[in-house]
Amino acid sequence: MRSLIWSLIERVFPRLASALLMVLLAQYVAPVVIGLYAWPMLVLTFYYSALDGAIRQVVVPSLANRDSYQFLLRYRRWASIGGVIAMLVTIGLLWIIFPEDLHTQIFALLPLVAVPIANSYSIIPLGFLQRGDQWRRLANLQLLVSGLSLIVSVPMLFLTRSLGAASLQVLLAELLFAVLAHRAAARLGLPAHVQALGTGTTLTKEFRHSSGFFILGWLQGQADRILLGAIAGTAALGSYNLAMAVARNPGDAVSSSTANVLRVRLDKADGVDEVRGAANALLVRAALLSAALVVVLNVGTEFILRPFLGPAWTKPLDAVYPASLSILVTTITWSLAPVLMARGRLAWGTPIKAVGVVLAIPIAVAAAHSVESAAWVYLGRELLLLVLLAFGCGRATPYRAVGLSLLLTVALGVALGALGQLS
Repeated sequence: MRSLIWSLIERVFPRLASALLMVLLAQYVAPVVIGLYAWPMLVLTFYYSALDGAIRQVVVPSLANRDSYQFLLRYRRWASIGGVIAMLVTIGLLWIIFPEDLHTQIFALLPLVAVPIANSYSIIPLGFLQRGDQWRRLANLQLLVSGLSLIVSVPMLFLTRSLGAASLQVLLAELLFAVLAHRAAARLGLPAHVQALGTGTTLTKEFRHSSGFFILGWLQGQADRILLGAIAGTAALGSYNLAMAVARNPGDAVSSSTANVLRVRLDKADGVDEVRGAANALLVRAALLSAALVVVLNVGTEFILRPFLGPAWTKPLDAVYPASLSILVTTITWSLAPVLMARGRLAWGTPIKAVGVVLAIPIAVAAAHSVESAAWVYLGRELLLLVLLAFGCGRATPYRAVGLSLLLTVALGVALGALGQLS
């Protein structure tokens, strides 16, 4: 449980910092400006899924031999180049498409161009620290860099009231973490570890499989936004993006931190019984932690965000309730990918992810009607995918954790809904 808590802290603070900047920015700009920010962030999340998410699946075992380590170095180079090109093209297209009165805000997005470089250069020290169970050290690093990035970006937000503050915060968080992670890994012996590596096989094939799996996962999670932007316009996309930032950013931190810890533990598991046992032991605790987070998010939305943002953002905040319930589901769903990989069944997840992509269509259609309706359809999709992925894991499925997740979703949904009606 201690590793899970520290891993959660490591993942949650960057997301909380980003969510805070988005909430503050919403006070000063129109939804269309928030929508502008959503487009490069879509590309950045694709980078995180297709490259960063995939390399995290193999980075720990890749530090076991020199050939795999060389693969990590090649990844770092090409991920940096590809990410920078993608961000430049995205910002250039926004400059061409949108009118001149928004060009100042589009120019303020330029710090995001360097984010892939900083991210890719943090992968090797991150994997080394995870390999050594240095979750507390990683959490402290993220706490430090999140605080420093906010110290710089919040005053900038109040002074400029532009997207530059949000863009700079993301870059500073990635850049400072890369620098500090390299220093921490060096002190713990990364250079000596690399020098002592022998020959072995690379995990290039596993990386490609993971990349395809996570690309479909990105399409599943983001196709609703892409379709919404095309169908309902950038202003509607901005409203939807704010709702998901409040409800999903902390939840994604829980989901990714749980998957990170489980991936390292399953690397040491041998046989289907050990895989299932390790997954159940961790995911039951993670489900309970997610339930507490759902309650906190809904209480904070009602008593802090609604008075703070005012009636203009009522509809997006109404969507926080159903969207936050999906945290209970994705905490388990995201961790089923390491289970599938540990059993060599990751290919089973590909058609399931494809189903999720197709189900983005009703989400986008619902969002064109109301953001809250889209959030309910989103929750329904995540529940269906959890059940399908659980079957895909076969005998390694952590049924206790899956059952608890479904039970908590129903129980908290009913309880929070009843309290909402009373208020």
